[in-house]
Amino acid sequence: MANSTMVIEFLLLSFPDGWNMRVFYFTLFIVTYLGTMLGNLLIITVTTADQNLHTPKYFFLRNLSILDMCYISITVPNACVNSLPGNQVISVGSCATQIFLDIFCAYVEIIFLTIMAWDRYVAICQPLQYPIIMNPQFCVHITLASLLSGLV
Repeated sequence: MANSTMVIEFLLLSFPDGWNMRVFYFTLFIVTYLGTMLGNLLIITVTTADQNLHTPKYFFLRNLSILDMCYISITVPNACVNSLPGNQVISVGSCATQIFLDIFCAYVEIIFLTIMAWDRYVAICQPLQYPIIMNPQFCVHITLASLLSGLV
């Protein structure tokens, strides 16, 4: 076709015009990001270091914290980079990648929360069979299965 246009970038229209507001949003984004990363890193460190917390419940909590760190790292650093200089352009590839990773992390988070609810159900309703049902190999396999099913 002779008369066609190919879109190679999208315009982001949500950033304010004033420098003070851009600095405010940048500061707000970076403080939220660092606080979330620090909190999740603390959960990962504590559940890894303490031998008493090496149970399926804390294994899934650790995986959820790692997923939350990945989830927030998808959009917030890019928002920080775009908000300060007022860059209002995002490439199509970058947008598609962010959307895919957001959907992937949301799906896996829902699966992890479902697995954690099922873990608590087994612990409460079948306490004598809990160590047999929720053995470490099963926990690793179900975690890998949820990650791989998110890719599909």
